[in-house]
Amino acid sequence: QVTYNVTGFIEKNNDLLFRDLSQAMWAARHALLRSLFPEGDPQKVSLKLPPTAGFQFKSSVGMLMKNLYSKNPNYIRCIKPNDTKSAMVFTPELVLAQVRYLGLMENVRVRRAGYAFRQPYGPFLQRYKMLSPRTWPRWDGGDREGVEVLLAGLPFPAEELAFGHTKIFIRSPRTLFDLERQRQERVAQLATLIQKVFRGWRCRTQYQLMRKSQILISAWFRGHR
Repeated sequence: QVTYNVTGFIEKNNDLLFRDLSQAMWAARHALLRSLFPEGDPQKVSLKLPPTAGFQFKSSVGMLMKNLYSKNPNYIRCIKPNDTKSAMVFTPELVLAQVRYLGLMENVRVRRAGYAFRQPYGPFLQRYKMLSPRTWPRWDGGDREGVEVLLAGLPFPAEELAFGHTKIFIRSPRTLFDLERQRQERVAQLATLIQKVFRGWRCRTQYQLMRKSQILISAWFRGHR
């Protein structure tokens, strides 16, 4: 249940009295009227009109819309698994009702009919360029050309991908999951390669140092003998 407190709601949302009316009431001969409208005193009056409640509401809505348009919207839908808020308890009927009323089925149908994933070419190429030897470790061309070359070497059907002016579009989430899996495997391979190169460099450096020391010791020993 939601309880509303309406005490003083009308008083707080009343517009201020117009300046002309306040001055007229202050100019009355009755002392009580003059005392009730001190803002009508010409010496204290402000030339700026007081903002009305409608103007304040309109300004507030304008600021809100400006703030919303400057953001990137993300929708999060929370589903309650059971009525008692207990852990490890799943009520299928309750979850199904929430899925229907939240419009998740329609959202899934729209996503499946279109493209579930979209990203600018630059970040996409930077994240997945290690999957192709033609774009790794460095790609000197444009971002879109790099993404096209990268995806041309991967076993994805053409209908799963679409190339826009500034973004790459992927239809099925399964394709994106496959990309992430291949990236994780490739990152592990690159980490192993870096470790192998470093260990080889360290062993060669240690061997060369030992060899130089052995030659120097042998030379001094022969000279002494």
